Amino acid sequence: MEIIEVSHSIANRYSNHIEINKNLKKYPDLLKPILEHELSHTDKPWTFQDFKLDFVSKSKVPFLKLIKFMFRHPASFLQLSPILYSKRKGLIIDVNLLVMYLIMLLVFSITIYIGVKYL
Repeated sequence: MEIIEVSHSIANRYSNHIEINKNLKKYPDLLKPILEHELSHTDKPWTFQDFKLDFVSKSKVPFLKLIKFMFRHPASFLQLSPILYSKRKGLIIDVNLLVMYLIMLLVFSITIYIGVKYL
């Protein structure tokens, strides 16, 4: 699998390559578990296995170090966007992230509805 360094996001897996933030080379304690996580994904655009891997990840990525990395390299916050742009692939929609955001919006909306209607 080819690994391409980019200056944005954290890491994304596509069918034939992985794009990884070039600044992660300076953080080996982040780089290794992030690469392992990306290699665990399937080559398909969307599968339940990939969704489960992202949603209930058992990766050993140190969360606080990842947050520090993101604040030191603000372009990595693009990882949180469900719409990405890749030089090789063009415009990409991250279905896993979009589904997670829709679930969060649904839960938030139901909570507000119940709060307004019954409390």
